[in-house]
Amino acid sequence: RFELLARVVVIVAKWSKPTAMSIENIDWEDVGAKLPYERTPDAFQRRSELFDLMDPNGNGYLSLAEVDKGLRDILQLDEVFDAKPAIMRAFQDAKNVAPSPEGSPGEDYVQRKEFRILLQSLRNYFELWVMFQ
Repeated sequence: RFELLARVVVIVAKWSKPTAMSIENIDWEDVGAKLPYERTPDAFQRRSELFDLMDPNGNGYLSLAEVDKGLRDILQLDEVFDAKPAIMRAFQDAKNVAPSPEGSPGEDYVQRKEFRILLQSLRNYFELWVMFQ
C-alpha cells in the first residue's frame, strides 16, 4: 500500500507543478520565424530545406516521430517541445489535408504538399496549448 501511495503522491506532484510555459516567457517571434508557413518565395524555400532536414531517409513522408525529432533537434523549439498534444493534433490535421489513395503510405504521414499546413497548425496549436496551461 505504501508503494501505491508513494506513486500517487509523485503523480499528483507532477500535475501540480507550476509550468514555466506561459505567453510571457515564449518568444513567439522566434517560434514564428522557425515555422515558415507564409506563402512567399522565401518561406517556400525555407520550408523545402526544413522538410529535407526533417526527412532523414528521403522518402518524402514525415512520421510523427520525425516531426517530433525535428522540432527538438533542428528547430530547437524547446519552449513548446513538451506540448505533445498540440504536436499530435497539428500532425493529424496536416496529414489529412491532401487525400492520398487508399492504402498508400501518405494516409499516415505528412507529405511535402501538406508540410506548410503542418507548420501553420503547429504555431496555432502551440499558442492554444500555452493559453490553456
